[in-house]
Amino acid sequence: MNLLWLIKTESYKRGILLSVLFNILAKGILFLLTILVAGFFGSNIKTDIYFFVYGAMVLCSGFINAIDTVVLIPQSMQIREKEGDAAATVFLNFFFRIYFLAGLVFVALMLCFGTSIFGRVSKFAEADILKYKEYFLLGSLYFFFQVLTNYINAILTSLKFFTVPMLISGINSCIVIAGILLLRGQFNVLSIFLGGIAAYSINLVLLLLILKKNTGWNFFTKGAPVKKRVWGNILYAELGQLATLASSFLPLYLLSGFGGGVISVMNYGKNIADIPNTLVTTQLGNVSGIQLNEQAAHDDANGMNLTFMHTGKLLLFILVPVASYLFVFAEPVVRAFYLRGNFTMQDVVDAAGFLRLFSLVIFSIGVNAMVTRIFIAVQAVRQAFLYQVLLNAFLVGAILVFTHYCGARGYPYGLVLMHAVNYILMFFMCKKLVAYLNYAGLVKYTLILLLIYGATGTVLYLAMPYLQLATWPALLTGFFAYLIVVFFSVRIFKLLPAQEPAH
Repeated sequence: MNLLWLIKTESYKRGILLSVLFNILAKGILFLLTILVAGFFGSNIKTDIYFFVYGAMVLCSGFINAIDTVVLIPQSMQIREKEGDAAATVFLNFFFRIYFLAGLVFVALMLCFGTSIFGRVSKFAEADILKYKEYFLLGSLYFFFQVLTNYINAILTSLKFFTVPMLISGINSCIVIAGILLLRGQFNVLSIFLGGIAAYSINLVLLLLILKKNTGWNFFTKGAPVKKRVWGNILYAELGQLATLASSFLPLYLLSGFGGGVISVMNYGKNIADIPNTLVTTQLGNVSGIQLNEQAAHDDANGMNLTFMHTGKLLLFILVPVASYLFVFAEPVVRAFYLRGNFTMQDVVDAAGFLRLFSLVIFSIGVNAMVTRIFIAVQAVRQAFLYQVLLNAFLVGAILVFTHYCGARGYPYGLVLMHAVNYILMFFMCKKLVAYLNYAGLVKYTLILLLIYGATGTVLYLAMPYLQLATWPALLTGFFAYLIVVFFSVRIFKLLPAQEPAH
């Protein structure tokens, strides 16, 4: 199958359609990887260390790459608009070189002091860290590749190559799966790391070739120094992201002290809860974010509000019923995906408990992503920084309190509370920073959906124990029940979001 026709610039409408479709395919393959990990390796100290290391590297690379969408890409688009493509290329290349050097320094530090560092930032027993030290050392290479591939993906997306990152991601997951199938007999969980390193290496090379061949990119440019204002925005963005890094890493640190398998079952549950936002919000946010950046560059406030409202309502229309479904059918969903091989029934119950709680924040994550894109487009970096610090400080406190009194599930309890507070506070943030944004209209739309699907979920939640259906009959019953409710909500309440006309 020749997929080269997909490697080209795309319109926003085509970009949203194709990138979402290929994102579903790519993330489906990635989720298959999680299923294989659960089936082949179960939930134990080795899988805990894998998820801990992988999660830590994702958070560290995310900390660095936060400035891509917040500062670098919006700034490069403004430079391209005012000074031309060559000046934008010079600007982006400068930070590519910084990322490359930062990645090398990080890997060198981990190779020399990795076990000592991980011993300080986790609650794993020292004996386990020494026994599985290869996991920590090889896992550190993920950071190097993730930082660079995330950055190139952001550049390609800004150039309207919306589908390319999804194609490469799918290839990446296939290589990791092949590594597990071929090497698990000899290397066990270490086969995941080996397959991942091979996949990221190939991924990076393909992305660089695509960028070079399809845009004529010159990687060896030199130019004027970066402006002071940009460095200031980078500083604020990274300081704000530091708070997010702390609040996101804290659960990994705390859960690593709860015994073998806890981090694993938490991740298995969270991976399912992440599917809706991974498939839909990420791509809609990426494409709409580029559109919002362009509208902000042209001072088109009305257009930004229309883009925000249409995309926000579309996200809610999809995410609220999905969240309700996952809350009600958490256990049969986990059974359907994971109950095989070394994954036990107790693992199912534990993972479902996490999934049920994580499902409560699914729609809030989607709306928060769109509000963040608005703040990025108008470059309200300093204000967003202060808000981010305060919100994550609140989250850290909530996680510590809930974990102390509720054990491992204190993490999702704290997350639910934080998202509830954030959903309300975003109204005041939008009113202060982007007064033309109709966030109140989005809140009203949210409440209507929550009433409809909250009632639906309550009825099904109470009815399912009496029906005593097996896994797939339960899932299908719930699916068709929600489908009927969606159909009638569209017909009666006209809830299907449509592109609003310009005023």
